[in-house]
Amino acid sequence: MGDGIIMAPSPSNQEYIRDVAEIDLQEYKDIENIAFYQVAANSGSGLSMESERSLRIHICIDQNGVNFLLEFLHHLVDSKESYRGVTNLLFHGIEWQPEAIQLLCSYLGPGSNVKQAEFQKNVFSTKSAVALVPLSEMLQRNNTLKAVVFNDCRIGAAGATLLASALAKNRSVEEFQVWEDSMGSKGAEELSKMIEVNYMLKLLIILDNNSIPAAPLISAVLARNRRVEVHIWGRSRDTRGGMNNCKIVEFLPETGNMRIYSNINSTGLQRVACALAWNTTVTTLDMTGVPLKSRWTKELREVLDRNRSLKVVKLTKCCLRDKAVVYIAAGLFKNKYLESLTLDGNHFGGVGLEHLLCPLSTFSPLQTQANSTLKVLSFGGERTNIGRYGVAAILQMLETNQSLIQLSICDDASLRSSDVVNIFTTLQRNATIRILSFRGCKGVEGEAVLQTIMNTLQVNPWIEEIDLHETPLHVAGKTGQIYEKLGQNGSLVLPNDLLDLPLSAPTCCRVVLCGQELAGAVSPISTLLFANL
Repeated sequence: MGDGIIMAPSPSNQEYIRDVAEIDLQEYKDIENIAFYQVAANSGSGLSMESERSLRIHICIDQNGVNFLLEFLHHLVDSKESYRGVTNLLFHGIEWQPEAIQLLCSYLGPGSNVKQAEFQKNVFSTKSAVALVPLSEMLQRNNTLKAVVFNDCRIGAAGATLLASALAKNRSVEEFQVWEDSMGSKGAEELSKMIEVNYMLKLLIILDNNSIPAAPLISAVLARNRRVEVHIWGRSRDTRGGMNNCKIVEFLPETGNMRIYSNINSTGLQRVACALAWNTTVTTLDMTGVPLKSRWTKELREVLDRNRSLKVVKLTKCCLRDKAVVYIAAGLFKNKYLESLTLDGNHFGGVGLEHLLCPLSTFSPLQTQANSTLKVLSFGGERTNIGRYGVAAILQMLETNQSLIQLSICDDASLRSSDVVNIFTTLQRNATIRILSFRGCKGVEGEAVLQTIMNTLQVNPWIEEIDLHETPLHVAGKTGQIYEKLGQNGSLVLPNDLLDLPLSAPTCCRVVLCGQELAGAVSPISTLLFANL
């Protein structure tokens, strides 16, 4: 929420005003926040100043049947000009009657400067949220409200539908929140239709008792390229049998990051993938820990074919098997925008890896590398079985790839020491890889592996970083000389801030120009000579 009203529910120590007629409008001219609290009948109604700009009102029906809420709302409507500075309204535990809700709508009508209205544990009606009808009609016409919050008000599907129809026509509300409710699929679909036509909304927060609303809401945001910050929560059962709040999905348009946590069914996930195909706002898709089926990765292939904004995809521990990875590999053939792909912790083997590395490799001197934009690739895991075909694919990719900068093979138990030796031997001829990670790989052990790594670093100065943590070589304490060598390689590169310093002594170099006779060597020589004059 924006500038919310922060007031303690405990009674104020200041003296209450018990009668609306006693209110001094001059004293309340600077009021910005008004909070209404429903209290027990024996507590008595009244109002008091919480601070210079905050007013607390306790509401109850006294023994004479006088409703203080109605009295004060009448006072607000009649003295609207005196309360033009009010920007925040909070209603806690209020049981709304038709007359009271009409008065509130009158106050929030033309001439009101209220920016935020928050309803906490309010009761609007026992039948289909009837009291929300005038509120939704007011919301359609209102052009000053920026934030509307319903917290544990049990508006349900009917209330969500009414509010969605109002927000579809509203052009001022930027923040909409519904907490501790159960709007169901109908309410979620109506809100998704609202998102499709409302371009003013900037923040959407939903905490529902079910995960159903997540898919339609986030899909509408993605399909219409809305720059709406989205946080959707649901309820899940913990190990002790209790119910806890759990985050389902979030989208941060400022960074382009979208994270899907869990609890979206397969149909909902396919709907999200379809919405991503033509999306231009998401740059990072993180679905770490979400179990995915090959049917979903088939949709992801279409996303990779068409999407031009997605730069990073993280599918760690998603239970992906060979068939699923084949679909992802097919998408990489046409994709020219994805820069980082993380697939570690999955269940695919050598066949899937062979397909995955195919668009990153060439198999003849005349062939062009299908995908030259992917820079970072990560795979591996305890349940990944790279096998003979996977090792051959890795070697072919390292031998021919001309674009990959970072390669990570994590927590692998299938690679043998001889496979690691072959990988580092092939890296001696690779001029693009800068960062390597074999973190947790069991095959990184033995003197042969250590010697091969040192030989590779001796002839390949382009490797800047190698992560060997949690490998047998690291546990044995034999990686010190590797990191020392990497430090030597790094020291050969001059820092940027030293490149512009004047040289203390003249330098020279030898230039060899190779070519056929009369191939144009005179012009560059003349240029070099002229530059030294």
